[in-house]
This record gives sequence, C-alpha cells and structure tokens, in this order.
Amino acid sequence: MTTITKERLQWLANISGRDDIDDIDGGEIRELALIALASLEAEPVASCIIEDGGMCVDGVGEYVGHSLPGGTYQLYTASPVPVVPEGLVKAVRFYEQVKRENPPVETGAWKDAVDWVLKEACQAVNIRIKGE
Repeated sequence: MTTITKERLQWLANISGRDDIDDIDGGEIRELALIALASLEAEPVASCIIEDGGMCVDGVGEYVGHSLPGGTYQLYTASPVPVVPEGLVKAVRFYEQVKRENPPVETGAWKDAVDWVLKEACQAVNIRIKGE
C-alpha cells in the first residue's frame, strides 16, 4: 500500500480535467477506496452527552469549555480497520489490467468511475478542500 499525503489528496480532490487523471496510479485508487470504505464501516467506541453546558463521555468525567450544541454524539476511532468488498477489489484490478494492456480503450465511463472513487475517498477522510 502506498502512503498518500494530505497535499496529494487535496490535489486529487481538485482535479479539474480528465487529462490530470493519467497521473493517478492504481495503488492510489485502491488506497483511496480503502479509506472511504473503512470510514463508512466504522463503529462508535464511545458516546458523549452534552447537557446544560457540560459534557460527559460514557458516564466518566465532566468537561466544560466546549462549543458543541446539546445532544448525544457518537465517538469513533481515528483509523478504523479497512474492510474491502471482493467486488471492489476485482473492479480495481480489472481497471488496472485494462489501463496496462490497452490505455486507448479507456472511456469516459472509466474516468467517471475514477472521479467517483476519488471524490468519495476525500469526503470520507473529511478533507476541507476550500479554505485551507
């Protein structure tokens, strides 16, 4: 697995033309898909209740000085273990094979699929594209 930097994710999220997609390799697409899938399947590890200006996490401790509105919040770990459906793995491998064996065969549909994976992955890791 490759390591994708925050800067690279921001660049991928800001791709404006299909010509730029040629700079993306299958490893990056796979890693972005893994990140997106892992975030979709994450389980909360604790809950936080905000009430009358106080915050209580799983009944332990009381905190003040936060800016959250009242309610119950689910808390998640920072890096959930990725679970990849077999269909997605096959789709990415097929895409890589087609690109490797005959790049001109790639169509707009292929590039649309890449656009979708990149968009979903960047949204999944909560990258703020504007204003950073």
